Parts: sequence; structure tokens; C-alpha cells
Amino acid sequence: MDMKRINIYMTLLVAILTCFTSCNDSEFLEENPKDFLAPENAYSSINGIKQGITGLHATFRRNFFFGDENQDIETIYKALGTDIAFHGEDPNSTRFLCNYVTYLTPASSYVKEYWQRPYRLIQRANTLIKAIDELDPALWTSEGQKEAYRAEAMFFRAHAYRHLVSFFGDVPIVKDVINSAKTDFVRDPASEAYKLMEEDLTYGTQYLPDPGKEENPGRITKGAAWQLLCEVYLAQKKYEQAVNAATTVIEKLGYHLMTERFGSTNDVFGTGDVYLDLFAFGNQNLSENKETI
Repeated sequence: MDMKRINIYMTLLVAILTCFTSCNDSEFLEENPKDFLAPENAYSSINGIKQGITGLHATFRRNFFFGDENQDIETIYKALGTDIAFHGEDPNSTRFLCNYVTYLTPASSYVKEYWQRPYRLIQRANTLIKAIDELDPALWTSEGQKEAYRAEAMFFRAHAYRHLVSFFGDVPIVKDVINSAKTDFVRDPASEAYKLMEEDLTYGTQYLPDPGKEENPGRITKGAAWQLLCEVYLAQKKYEQAVNAATTVIEKLGYHLMTERFGSTNDVFGTGDVYLDLFAFGNQNLSENKETI
């Protein structure tokens, strides 16, 4: 038998064995990203986790201000249609929450934003929490670092649910990462959402850094967790717990209303006041600013 024929037989044999060899289709189809960022590899280091936390801050900021393309949503989100403000120039408008019947409908693109944006933040927070829990313990560089990062992600999840129950009451509670299409969500009692908020924020009051000890200016601290926990207690009429939380913010953490000028900003006339200082660029994270949490 010549060498050419042997090679042909060997090739056929390998092909036949390959056909009869079992394989795991799910593993074969599982994507293993190597040249692009995905949750599987983006959060595999401390720097990656930090980027994830920065992303939560960016998502939250965009949710609150709603971007340049949705400025009217921003104004509605903050006060319009409440006892704080009313859009008097166009009282019959279907845009500015002037009329609950015409505005608060399932077809409203504005209402859709109030639903989608918090859940987008929740998905991203859950993804980061999962990555933090699964990160190699040897990679953490200091004691309590893992818990502090986890608490920061949990704070954003709690804040998202705070808005959801305020707008919609009973809402689906999602505590795990959603990796595929899902259409069978059901509303859970608002009490369960408040329970999750309390758990997330109580964790934060224990493991988040004290004010002034955060890694970067503007990062979440114990003060923010206690303040939001106070809101959650008030919403449930747990008044004693709310008083305790507020007392912690004021007496133990040192927050108070600013009554004297701070920072170095003046208005165009060279004057200004404390209220101007609160909103002046760069003044929010100054150590002497005890009003901004």
C-alpha cells in the first residue's frame, strides 16, 4: 500500500471518528470574547470593576437629566404635575403631566422612559454585583474593598427601585442578571421592593466609606445610603426608623444646610450667595460643602 493511499485512509478514519464523537452543543455555541469587551471579561479585574461603577454613575446621571434630546422629560421627572410645579402655559398639554388622564397612558413614550431607564440601571447593577461576587479573591487590594464596591452597586439598584415603586407601585423585582429574552415578568408587591431596598441600603450603611473617605470625589458614601434609607422608611410610614436614619445623617455624619459662603465662585456681578455656591461648578464635592450628600 503506497503512502498516498495510507493518507487517504487516515483522513477518512479521522472524519468517521469525528462524526461519532459526542459534543456539547451549548458549549460549542457559547461565545468566549477575546477581542471585545463583555461582562465575562470586562469585569475580571479591579480596574474593570471600577469602570463598571463609573458606568453606573454615568447611567444614573443620564437617567436623571434625560439628555439633551428629552429636556421636557427632565422637568416632568423632577416636579411637573405635582404640588411643586405646574406647566401653566399649556395646561391642556399631553406632554407635561398637566392632565393625568391624557398623559399617564401605556402608549406614552414619556411613561415608557420612566419604566425602562430604572430597569436598565438595575440590569447593569446586577451584572456588576455578580461580577464582584465572582472575582478572584486574591485580586482585591485592601480589606473591605469588595464589600464597598458591592455596596455601591447595590445603592444604585435600590435607587432605581425607589423610583419604580414611586411611579408604578407593584413592579417586577429582578435581583439576577437577565441573559436572554424574557416575557413572563409579573408584578411583585411593592412591599417586596421596599424590603429589597432596605436590604441593599442597610448593607451600604455598613460597608460604604464614610464621607470624605471615598476613593474619588462624588462616589457613594454612607451618607447617601442613610439618606435614601430614610426616604424608604418614610414611604412605608416607618417613622421611628426614618428619624433614626435622618439623625445619623445630621448628627453622626455631619451634614447640614449651608448658611455661609463657600468655594470661590461669584456671579457675573461679583456678588452671589450660599444658594449660588451650592450649584456652582466644582463646589459639589468640596469638603466644606456639608449640604450636598
